[in-house]
Amino acid sequence: MDNPLKAENFKNRLCVLVEGPSWGDAGFYGDWLFGAAKANALLQEAKKGDAEFRKAIATLEIVQVIDFGIGATVFVAELAEEFYSFIVDADALDLSEFVLMTEMGFFTRTGDRYQMTLPSALELDKVKQAHLKLALTEDHDWIHPEQLVALIPYSRAQKCQHLLRTMSQDQRLADRRALLFLD
Repeated sequence: MDNPLKAENFKNRLCVLVEGPSWGDAGFYGDWLFGAAKANALLQEAKKGDAEFRKAIATLEIVQVIDFGIGATVFVAELAEEFYSFIVDADALDLSEFVLMTEMGFFTRTGDRYQMTLPSALELDKVKQAHLKLALTEDHDWIHPEQLVALIPYSRAQKCQHLLRTMSQDQRLADRRALLFLD
């Protein structure tokens, strides 16, 4: 039998809600994944050519190696379940990659959720600054990516996902465009 206290605690957990573009927009997803590959290459270039940078971000890779190709693929795969959105748990390992990718422009905050976006002017300095900003959240316990994002209760994220799922695709995309000031 399920423990109701556990279920309630899960509902009160904090998370990030991310909305994607039109389901099946292969052009967007291709460009987005290509951007992640470029971010990965720029990170490797920064680590290779800057020992001070490598030392400053060493803590970020203690638990797992940062790989934006893998991270981006996981995020896109998350959309397969809901089609329009996915949730990143505040305690998940991929929150750090989400924060880094947000700082580089792969996600844009719109209110209390995020939109998948194509980064503009993805350059070496932008990649380095994203990593250094996350590294600065380190305290005596660990790094704290949750300090750099808008978190909402999981129960609210689920309600928003339900609303997004029940909206017409045209209305959802029009709202997304308005939130991103694309018109």
